[in-house]
Amino acid sequence: MKDLLILYPHGLGDCILLTPAIREFYYKTGNKVHIATLERFRTAKFFENNPYVDKIFYTKDAWHDYPNSQVGFFSLKEEWKQFAKDNGFSGFVMPMHSEPINKIVLNCQHLGITKASSYKTEVYTSKQDAERAKELVSSLVSDSNYGFVQTTTGVPSKDLPQGYGRKYLNDMGIESVIEIGKEINFLDENINVQFEILRTAAAVCIPDSVFYHACHAMDKKVDFAYFGRGPGVYERVRPLHEVQERIVYKL
Repeated sequence: MKDLLILYPHGLGDCILLTPAIREFYYKTGNKVHIATLERFRTAKFFENNPYVDKIFYTKDAWHDYPNSQVGFFSLKEEWKQFAKDNGFSGFVMPMHSEPINKIVLNCQHLGITKASSYKTEVYTSKQDAERAKELVSSLVSDSNYGFVQTTTGVPSKDLPQGYGRKYLNDMGIESVIEIGKEINFLDENINVQFEILRTAAAVCIPDSVFYHACHAMDKKVDFAYFGRGPGVYERVRPLHEVQERIVYKL
């Protein structure tokens, strides 16, 4: 199918879980996809370097811009379905994750892929992202080995206790720490720069978040990941390629 528009009003971590599907779609059809992602992720620039994505659009948030999420998702689907029709897109899909199946598999199914050649997730950063990350790391920790920490996610049930990640890494013998939300403001740099900071960290201590998925997309070991919402949530978002990780459900 040519000119497929994907409405994907989900989180950044879920965007990483979409990457196998759009890559496999390209392998299958030879066509790039067009994506509508959340307006609040415009500055994140997540899809900008993806070689399998053509046009990028931005959409409202079903959870925050409508009376309730049910109304939000229904309204968004109708609005963007009409947009696709009016603008000559030959196909339209809105992957949802209501079924108790791994989201990577669900995304593939929504794009008509029954069995992928690979379910490996990916992130796509640029040379400029890597250079900016190197500048920031140098200014924050000089040439020291450092650990990467995230404490808060915006969803309290996912969060680590304040100071937990720093202590965990200090106990590993890593004194220098770059923590998202402290040394680096999440909104000050695009997400790809933050991925590059994560890439060169000596160790990571993170909750269930976009950085957990980014580690696996970059084949980086996850020293500690907290899934406070339990094994059921983990099974729905876990990587489907071989990884190194330590998952903790209770602190």
